[in-house]
Amino acid sequence: MVMRHYKTNLDTFHRVEEMYNTTKPIVSKKHPLHHDIRPLGPRNRKWERVKKFSYNCYGLMDGGSHDGLKEFAPILWTYDGTRERIRIRNELGAYTHTIRNTMLENAIPSNMQFYCHNGLQYVVIDARYKRDGDSRDDYYLPKGDYPLEFEREVNTSLWRVRGNTYQYVHPKRRVDKKLKAKIKPYSDKLLEYVVSMYNILPSTDDDYFNKIRREYSTRDYNFTEKLCDPDNYRQLTSMFQEDMWHYLRDRQPWGERDTVENKLGGDVDLPMLRARYNSFINQYCDLIHTDKGSAKIIKREKTK
Repeated sequence: MVMRHYKTNLDTFHRVEEMYNTTKPIVSKKHPLHHDIRPLGPRNRKWERVKKFSYNCYGLMDGGSHDGLKEFAPILWTYDGTRERIRIRNELGAYTHTIRNTMLENAIPSNMQFYCHNGLQYVVIDARYKRDGDSRDDYYLPKGDYPLEFEREVNTSLWRVRGNTYQYVHPKRRVDKKLKAKIKPYSDKLLEYVVSMYNILPSTDDDYFNKIRREYSTRDYNFTEKLCDPDNYRQLTSMFQEDMWHYLRDRQPWGERDTVENKLGGDVDLPMLRARYNSFINQYCDLIHTDKGSAKIIKREKTK
């Protein structure tokens, strides 16, 4: 995150309210008094500010998407006389939001923690405030309209989650089964040719494979079109043999890579050939698509 020379130490609703009331607004030609710009820290970081929405609701803003709107405040504090609540929201868009990340890292209460891991953001209820034997709670904070909300009773430091939490669903690779069914008659015929010619065509000759690659790239056809024409079977078979050769070599110790026997009955058996052929067709016919990662909502009833 971006290095800071200050920490807001806004641990309670009343501390946020006090900061708003004691911070002098920035007034300039660009920002008249009615803009009510009250910085959280150094006045040269005026986009990071505290905003009053009502007597019992304050937002900590960072100049991000829909800046100034209550619904999109990075941190929103509310108080109803018996409980105080904090709502934490990530930015919109799938890319990295450094300003939002460093804002949350420095402006959430000191008994919470914000961190990033593998491109994902999390909020932690600090384990120092747990009883012995309790596990630490790491709550995934998705980008978009997926805020986390926590609450606690007055005069206690123990937060509890309120409302929905989320689980990250990893991207999944999927095969286009409809398109694969259309090309299956052609791929099956090519497989028959591959099995019959595998031990006849050169299978470990880099110069031969490079020549085949050049032939493949000279014509303006895609792989699926070539698959439909038996005149291309020799060329496509050699491309598959090259793929298999590299697959076998990559799984050998460095000193034994040149001893690979890329032949049926050698280091290749029929089940392995069929499995690699299936992957080869999926790749070259562009049958594999990757779904984006998403947030799975874990429903939870909100406390009244």
